[in-house]
Amino acid sequence: MKIAILALIIGVTGATAPSPKQAAGIDGRYCGRLWSNGVLVEAVTVLKLAGDGRLSGTYEFADGDGRTPGTLAESPPGNGLARTLDWQDMYGSGTLSITFQPDFSGFTGTWQDQTGTPNELWDGVRC
Repeated sequence: MKIAILALIIGVTGATAPSPKQAAGIDGRYCGRLWSNGVLVEAVTVLKLAGDGRLSGTYEFADGDGRTPGTLAESPPGNGLARTLDWQDMYGSGTLSITFQPDFSGFTGTWQDQTGTPNELWDGVRC
């Protein structure tokens, strides 16, 4: 009985942990665009896959004459190509839903804030 429970725990844990290939594939810098204040602006999104399968990262986007930074965090850990992260920057917070290309060369997604703003574009390709 103990062996069966241990095997079940190992199987469940292994299912959520990223494979080395997936971790190496997702980790990186993505250059793209996001919709901000009625304008499509340049954005850079940096993502890192943790050992427990959670994505985290940072981003910055063109904002007038400067750049605005923000953070990204996934909770609970996702799996596969479609992921949902929480974003936060000086303007607020919300969710980002992205889908990676199968080779992790880029992603397309949409974001919304906590007030229910309609989904807005956020994308990137490896750079």
